[in-house]
Amino acid sequence: MARTRWLKLLLLIALGALLEQEAGAQQARQRSRAAQVQKSQTQKQVRPPLAPSRDATPEKPTERLSAPADAEISRVTGIRFLSSKSYTRVMLDLSRAVRYETRRLKEDAAKGLPPRVYVDVFGAQLALASKEPLPVEDGLLRQVRVGQFSQDVVRVVLDMTSVREYNAFLLPEPSRLVIDIHGQTGDDAVAARTQGKNAPGPAKQKKTAPAGIRKIVLDPGHGGKDPGAIGVGGIAEKDIVLRVAKRLAAKLKKEMGLEVVLTRNDDRYISLEDRTAIANAEEADLFISLHMNASPNGDARGLETYYLDNTNDEAAIRLAARENGTTRQNISDLQFILSDMTQNVKLEDSITLAHRLQSALVDGVSKKISDFKDLGVKKALFYVLVGARMPSVLVELFFITNKTEARAMSQESYQESVVNALFEGIQKYAQSAVALKTL
Repeated sequence: MARTRWLKLLLLIALGALLEQEAGAQQARQRSRAAQVQKSQTQKQVRPPLAPSRDATPEKPTERLSAPADAEISRVTGIRFLSSKSYTRVMLDLSRAVRYETRRLKEDAAKGLPPRVYVDVFGAQLALASKEPLPVEDGLLRQVRVGQFSQDVVRVVLDMTSVREYNAFLLPEPSRLVIDIHGQTGDDAVAARTQGKNAPGPAKQKKTAPAGIRKIVLDPGHGGKDPGAIGVGGIAEKDIVLRVAKRLAAKLKKEMGLEVVLTRNDDRYISLEDRTAIANAEEADLFISLHMNASPNGDARGLETYYLDNTNDEAAIRLAARENGTTRQNISDLQFILSDMTQNVKLEDSITLAHRLQSALVDGVSKKISDFKDLGVKKALFYVLVGARMPSVLVELFFITNKTEARAMSQESYQESVVNALFEGIQKYAQSAVALKTL
């Protein structure tokens, strides 16, 4: 009996020792896990930031190491400008859309620093052949400096002579960042010139002209690698509108004594933003972009005139997307840009010009083309009109996809009728402009 009790006692002692050993091991494992967590948190706290503060040396871009290749990184592949003594447009070519911020810095005479505007482009890397400053020296902009400010921020600095106002906006497909700088206005002669590939030739010197309309920029749409819409028999929109523009320019010069500048005089490609910049650099009084309409419906017909403004009209949005070479969604995104754009100052004048041209076209051409349809004056978001500093419109001269209208517009007699009608519309607008100035 005593022996049995002794054995039970030994078993209880052994069981207690095993339990105490397991508890100690569990506590050791918990301490180890806690130490690992604390080490990981400490490493996260001391990890250095990926990029320095954007406010460090804000006036000067600095060269830094490039970030690792990333599908989300946008490459800055080109930079160009078009300028005059009171206006400069700088354009950055990008591989994809980006987020950006603009800042303005006042002149610091004590440090010998000019007034500056700089743009930080986020999620971007430089891919330029040269990183040397791009000299401009047009009386408004001294030079453009660009550098890799941090691993994923490209900084563009505009060293100014003077600056009254500026704005920036993105255009898609292909992605590019446009920066408009406006200096003090005056009667300085325009010394427009361009730099960079695919840029148009230099603008002509500004001429003295009487009050009212003195200079017009005509913009034959498309050109070069961009044929525009293709119509019956393979005719291209770019060819028809160029012929009309040249005839109209000659008539305006001869009969109204106006100075007329064409954004293109031959079959060459010019980007939409360059076309607007030419009109601004020339300090034109009117900007008229000429196009032909197109539709999957071969029976669609008529002509219409547009001015720049937000719209909910689905047909106008689709047309703008086609002329802009982009998607409907991108057209919707552009509406956010327009709220602060300066072309709204000339909105009422643009509406008046659109009605003058549309009315003259309807009266002058309706008798020449059977089953004619007046599609009226409308508003839409055309990139080529964004940023224009003067009354500006886009005219859709019939449907190139309609057999009757396409064949008519291929003939010189019908083109002459369109030219005469556009001339009359411009003349009536000019007369009303002079009348308003004398009130």
